[in-house]
Amino acid sequence: MANNFRRMITLEEGLNTIQNTTNKLQNILENFPDPHLELSLCGREERMNLYSIIYNMCTQKPPYDYSQQLYENYKKIFEDYIKSMVLPSLREKKDEILLRELLRRWSNQKTMTIFLSKGFHYLDRYYISRQGLTSLEEIGFLSFYHLVYDEMHRQVMDAILAMIDRKRAGEPIDETLVNKALTFYLEIGESTGKEEPKHFAETMIKQNAAFYAMSRLQI
Repeated sequence: MANNFRRMITLEEGLNTIQNTTNKLQNILENFPDPHLELSLCGREERMNLYSIIYNMCTQKPPYDYSQQLYENYKKIFEDYIKSMVLPSLREKKDEILLRELLRRWSNQKTMTIFLSKGFHYLDRYYISRQGLTSLEEIGFLSFYHLVYDEMHRQVMDAILAMIDRKRAGEPIDETLVNKALTFYLEIGESTGKEEPKHFAETMIKQNAAFYAMSRLQI
């Protein structure tokens, strides 16, 4: 007769394993020039191992079903990363350098959200949907909105407006950078259901129609 025994995973053990995987992910985001490519090459096994851990921790018999704790831990992963790595890197930058760093951080946030939401997919499908909670993908984007956008959007908008003013004055600027910065506003608004960033981007595009006709920004 087949042995159906499955070793129980304690909360501490499971969270430690998740943290180790998260540390590897964040190391790639911080240290590789193209983290999305790097993860596509070496991240599949890590993601599958993460999925297996999450599945086991969610399907153990009560009181060892840790679905709620995993949901809270998922949110904490993003909050801790943004507060410890993302915000400090943005606060020390200004003008065009700030815009470039914001775009890099937003790209990393999307990569991290996709990777972790797939690893935590069982939680999303069988716990979050039944509880009516915010989805894993939404958590990734909302954490960036509430922690990064809320604090930095004034400085970012000022940098964009300053570049547009320079363009109007006849100075050469990096038009692609402005294009991408406004695309960020459209994306984060669409990803979070927030109207403010979309309104800002759309207003800037309408007010500077000639400029954006040249750079061909699509909305």
